[in-house]
Amino acid sequence: MLFVGALLIFLPLILIGVLCFVFWIIMLVDSATRKFKSDTDKVVWILVIVLVGIIGALIYYFVIYYKDSSKSMKWFWISLLVLGVLVILAVILFFLLLSPTEVVLD
Repeated sequence: MLFVGALLIFLPLILIGVLCFVFWIIMLVDSATRKFKSDTDKVVWILVIVLVGIIGALIYYFVIYYKDSSKSMKWFWISLLVLGVLVILAVILFFLLLSPTEVVLD
């Protein structure tokens, strides 16, 4: 039963970590494939995202990525879909672990 309690605490943290990592990868790929005015801008943004991590990805999102509304809405819906799938998997996993599987004989 202690395992289920620990899982309830750490499962949301794991989901948030996975979502942050996916967001970071999406921003890194976008910065590497985007056409900037100069190659120096591309290198700077890649270094910011890699070295600063999720904070750098958030800065890139609000400074560069958010302005391109067609791309940002597409990735919003894809991220929402991934989040929904992860939540469904978490609920299924929770109920599988919560179901009584041990039979106690006196």
